[in-house]
Amino acid sequence: MQKELTLDAVNGFHGHPSVDDVYAIVSSRYSAISKATVYRNLASLCEEGLIGRISGCDGRGVRYDCNTEPHAHAVCMRCGSVFDVADRSLMRDIEEKAGSMEEIGFSVISHELIFEGICSGCREKEKENGTERI
Repeated sequence: MQKELTLDAVNGFHGHPSVDDVYAIVSSRYSAISKATVYRNLASLCEEGLIGRISGCDGRGVRYDCNTEPHAHAVCMRCGSVFDVADRSLMRDIEEKAGSMEEIGFSVISHELIFEGICSGCREKEKENGTERI
């Protein structure tokens, strides 16, 4: 039951939730759950391939993703928003490269591609208040 609630929280979240986001949702539905249980459930769901894990989120910790198809992410360095980057040809090239690593005796277990930058919302705010840096 707790694992299903955790999965539902990730799947129902608009975006890419943090552990704290998932815990807030799950604990509002099942108050007896601990944050440690949510951590274990998220790890288990990732292992089972039911959700994805995004680790390089601009120092803001791990985020989770209900989209398990191969794709890249873009992370805003100002607000921390995470966006999916769906580019099949890019992901196909990366998968090919990962497969070719066997030639040098390296077996790729996982990989992720993260673009860091400034989202349009933050750029617009910076433009409005005269602090635009890019």
